[in-house]
Amino acid sequence: MSDEEIATLTTLSRSRIELASRVSRAQMLLAYRENPSFCAVGQRLGVHHQTVQRR
Repeated sequence: MSDEEIATLTTLSRSRIELASRVSRAQMLLAYRENPSFCAVGQRLGVHHQTVQRR
């Protein structure tokens, strides 16, 4: 991912006015970038790993 994309995702992941699904997806993408494991991302965000895999 480019620096610009990361900045956009970071802004989205912290938004309070964006749709919850977009915020959640941005958080998942950022977490997956740090640790590319569906299970690890799911544990970190408190969702099932299949939820991460679908998004």
